[in-house]
Amino acid sequence: MPEPSQELREAAKLMRETAEAATGGRWQHMCMGSEGCAVLNNGHLRDRKRVAFFGRKEWKADHADAGYVASMDPPVALAVAGWLDDTAAELESVPAGAFPVCNAVPALKVARAYLGTGES
Repeated sequence: MPEPSQELREAAKLMRETAEAATGGRWQHMCMGSEGCAVLNNGHLRDRKRVAFFGRKEWKADHADAGYVASMDPPVALAVAGWLDDTAAELESVPAGAFPVCNAVPALKVARAYLGTGES
C-alpha cells in the first residue's frame, strides 16, 4: 500500500488533470421540462457550451444529476486538488515517528474515494 501522502498526491494529480481538460469556468444546470436537463458553462449567453445532458431518467433524477454535476465544476475540483496536495505536504513535513498535527483522515477519504481504492 502506498504512503498516505502518495495517495493524496496521486488523487490531486488526476483530479487536476481531469479538471483542466474539462470545459472551463463555472457550470450551472438548466432543466427544460420534458427535454431533460443540461449542464452549461456559465459564460455569456451567446458563448455558453453544453457540458453534459441528462434526459434518460425521470425528471427529478435528471434534475438532481445535472445539479450535482454543475456543482462539481473545474474550479471546485482544482480547490479540492490543492487541499489534497497541501495535506500531503503537511504529512511529508512530519518527522519520522512523530504524530501528524494535520488531520489527514478526511483528505485520505476523499482521495481514496476519487481513486476508487477506499470505501464508498
